[in-house]
Amino acid sequence: MIRHFTSTVFVVFKNKIALHWHEKVRMWLPPGGHVDLNEDPIQTALRECKEEMGIDISIFSEDKYKFEDTNLQNINPPQTILIEKVEDNKIGSHEHIDFIYFGYPKDPNFKLLSNWIWVDSKDLMNEVKFKNPELKYFAPPNDVKVLGMDALVKLKNLSN
Repeated sequence: MIRHFTSTVFVVFKNKIALHWHEKVRMWLPPGGHVDLNEDPIQTALRECKEEMGIDISIFSEDKYKFEDTNLQNINPPQTILIEKVEDNKIGSHEHIDFIYFGYPKDPNFKLLSNWIWVDSKDLMNEVKFKNPELKYFAPPNDVKVLGMDALVKLKNLSN
């Protein structure tokens, strides 16, 4: 089985998460993408938010270990790691090993690119369907619902 490493970020601001309609997989998803050569998963998370959303973010971490060794560099661990089955017309069936992070905008006066929506916990819990660019309505998938609600709880006091 072909596997790719990816990073995804649930960006929280004012008790909402940012989602966009992903044309390829046809779902409402948070920002994310493939880990590039010589890039760690945090660098990917930061880059993807900048490229896809147009904003700089900070990663939330509950990391307890910090090393003061010049031979070691500590990067924040993800909230979880998912293995996701992917069907792709070019590559075929494969899997993404997806590092899931929670984050928030560095600057509260950011300008978000226009193809994003903000979703709150009520929307996620009630499985509200949002209109995509093709004028059809879809609710975010269950993993986005569960992880999005967790991000909202953990970052509640950081994003106001």
